Formats: sequence, structure tokens, C-alpha cells
Amino acid sequence: MKKLISILLSVVMLVSVGAVSVSAFAAVESQETTKTSSKITVEVNGNTTKDVSYKTDPDDPAKITFTYDGKGTLEGWDFEGLVEGVDYQIVSEDGNSITIELLNGFDGDIVANALVKDAGEGSGKGSGKGKSPKTGAATATGLAAAGAGAAILLALRKREDAE
Repeated sequence: MKKLISILLSVVMLVSVGAVSVSAFAAVESQETTKTSSKITVEVNGNTTKDVSYKTDPDDPAKITFTYDGKGTLEGWDFEGLVEGVDYQIVSEDGNSITIELLNGFDGDIVANALVKDAGEGSGKGSGKGKSPKTGAATATGLAAAGAGAAILLALRKREDAE
């Protein structure tokens, strides 16, 4: 009986540690990495969003492609605080994507604002800023499993002491 409970307790602890680890990896994976020293912020109609993604060209980190993936109709792009022809130039525009190239070693902050008609719900201010995707449930489950395992262990120790 003790072996069975020990094995069960080990499985519970293993699952709880695994659930917490998955949360940590998901948070790291959701962050976009770039080789430019600039801080890049993406917006829709001036509000921080997850509807715009970006990636840098692996061969030329001064080239950045922004893509609007939302439900509204993209009408254009605005790069707040940057001057076209001085700080950046447009390399290409294709559908909901635009590729720019930073000029003259520009390393300031970049705010890419997608100008969208009928942007819908997903583009509200702060929608997803600093949040990792759907990891709260896994963390809560892991912590609950760890708590349950600790309670079982404590009950077993008290029972052994009583005998």
C-alpha cells in the first residue's frame, strides 16, 4: 500500500512540475526576438495589439516586415516618430504586410501603427500586452496538484506517527 501511494504521489508531483514548466516556456516563446537594438511596439489605430506581428530579415536586421492579421480592412501604415527617407524607407508592400528598412543606423524605438477600418474587438488598448498565451490554467492546475500531493504526504506522515 505504501509503495502504491509513493508512486501515486511521485506522479502527482511530476505532473505539477511539468505544468509549471510548460507555463514558463510558453511565456518565453510568445516574445518576438529581433536583432535590432530598437524597441518595437505594434498597434492598430493607436492601440497596442496582438493583431500585428513582425519579424526581422535574418540576413539584414535593418529590414523588418510587419503583418496585420486582424479582421478589419488595412488602409495603411504609420510609423510614429520616424521620417520616411530619413529614418526608414519602404522596401515593399504586399497585401497586409509591409517591409521597411531602417536607414543611417537608426536604433531608436519603432512604433508600427496599422491604420484599420472596422478593426473589431481584438484591437483594444492593451489587448494582450505583456500576457503569455493561455498559461494561467496550467499554472493553477500545477499548483493545485502540488498542494494535493503535499496534503497526501502530510496525512501519510501523521498516520505513520500515530501507528
